Amino acid sequence: MSVVPVNETELQEKLSKCIAGERVLIEHQGSRFSARIQQAGAQGVRVIPEILIKNATGKPGDIEGVTLPYQDVWELEVKGVVYSRIDEPREKSA
Repeated sequence: MSVVPVNETELQEKLSKCIAGERVLIEHQGSRFSARIQQAGAQGVRVIPEILIKNATGKPGDIEGVTLPYQDVWELEVKGVVYSRIDEPREKSA
């Protein structure tokens, strides 16, 4: 697996072209977690945290994703290539 450093704009471009199932690393409210893309839209990306997928007992499609802004995504994995944002993480809000 190769890692390609990209800036936030390049990562957002790649995210906007993604299909469901691609793996992303999210930073949201001070926590980082991996998730799978459910849908990429104009305002953000709808994801399902992998921990929810792992612990799911229902039918496929039963898990409801959460929509987050593109700025919350730090990595995107596509076909064995990890696109990793090169800028610094945001400070935690007080």
